[in-house]
Amino acid sequence: MRKQRENRSLENWNQFTPIGNRILIFGLILVIASVIFVPTVSAQEQAQVNVEYVVQPGDTLTQIATRFDIDLTALTNANGITNANTVNAGAVLTIPGVDWVSGLLDVQAVPLGETFRSLQRRYQLDDQLMARVSGVVSPTQVYAGYSLMLPTGIGEDLVAARAGVGASESLLSLAARTGSNPWSVMAANKLTGMWGGVKGDVLLLPGTNQPGPGALPSPLTVEVTKGDFIQGKTTVIEVGAGGEMIDLSGTLVGVEMHFLPFEDRYVALQGVHVMTEPGPYSFTLKGKLADGSEFEFSQLVRVQSGDYDSERITVDPAYLDETVDNAETAFIKEITAPVTPDKLWSGYFEKPTPFDIFVNSWFGTRRSYNGSEYTYFHSGIDFGGGTGADVISPANGKVVYTGQLEIRGNATIIDHGWGIYTGYWHQSEVFVQVGDIVTEGQVIGKVGNTGRSSGAHLHWEVWAGGVQVEPYDWLIELFP
Repeated sequence: MRKQRENRSLENWNQFTPIGNRILIFGLILVIASVIFVPTVSAQEQAQVNVEYVVQPGDTLTQIATRFDIDLTALTNANGITNANTVNAGAVLTIPGVDWVSGLLDVQAVPLGETFRSLQRRYQLDDQLMARVSGVVSPTQVYAGYSLMLPTGIGEDLVAARAGVGASESLLSLAARTGSNPWSVMAANKLTGMWGGVKGDVLLLPGTNQPGPGALPSPLTVEVTKGDFIQGKTTVIEVGAGGEMIDLSGTLVGVEMHFLPFEDRYVALQGVHVMTEPGPYSFTLKGKLADGSEFEFSQLVRVQSGDYDSERITVDPAYLDETVDNAETAFIKEITAPVTPDKLWSGYFEKPTPFDIFVNSWFGTRRSYNGSEYTYFHSGIDFGGGTGADVISPANGKVVYTGQLEIRGNATIIDHGWGIYTGYWHQSEVFVQVGDIVTEGQVIGKVGNTGRSSGAHLHWEVWAGGVQVEPYDWLIELFP
């Protein structure tokens, strides 16, 4: 009976449904079935194709699997790896089973002028995803040069102008000032509302095109062109402003920097003290642009070791009178503190002696006196040559000190402009006076053994931004 009802129903459907409609209905049923019964792994397989990682030096497959919280076997199978102990830096691996990010994941050093927040906005990542991708627990641990993993291909083509939020300025007034759409600004910077953005915050302005570091307002750029924050080195920091600035200042490792106009940018030459412990330190910039807008910027930079040698020296204990040493050093620091706005030197510095370089002791060497800890350092280069050898000015400059000091003996200090000074100690004779303008190659004195010296030699120093730096660099490198 039931079978008869089924046959009758089929006959009725055939009778009242045209054949074309029947074909259409069958087609729809097949389409629906194909959607319903697609294997659920296809989305995962798509994610596997879309997530790749560039192997970094020192990586192991186990470390990579742990970082992405995936099974090691799945990682090796996805990449056809038969030996899990072998992986080459630079290789691109498919990362299976990851669906929370896409693109090519690569590790890059954080540039000067970028912060955790500015990179997050550049790559259009929310807080949770940025933390998960980068592996950063706190934004404060990110310094210039920090190795940060970011998904290339996501948002990195977002090249926009940047504007700093001024005091008592709202998002609406900032948008009006910059001619931007406030809703677009809010969305591009992932702000939660029109009340977002606080004083000093730098926001992307979508629809514009002006590349530059994301944590500085347009048109500012900042770059380290020499030194790279290494102990004892002269670090050269250049700031581009796209025109004249009303004011620009900053600090590095707690020391005030002085920026001077040079061609189309502003330059500061700042020494990093040779005894500064390696690690992160504050770098700041502050100023006012030509349009009157002000900015403040702060970022951690990492001071690197200069890998200096050490030596043990035995001397008369009278040479180690710290009271006299500290007072004389403070006196020299006061003389070398002013920053003359005129750059007096040009090109490489010349050797301060006419002889082939014969060095008794190099700059930065850590010293232990009479069995002490290595808390002392050599602040210059000691050139041999014997009593009476010529002492030569290595570059044009102005004499700002001559006199006899207890430790340094007969001394001369020359100002070369821009906060760069050279010092000449232990001379037997001094041929110049304060106020004299000297030229490169001019004989300014004679080598001697005056002051606290165990033998005739020229102790030569270079100061940059009030800090003693490696003098030899100035003989072999060009500084602006």
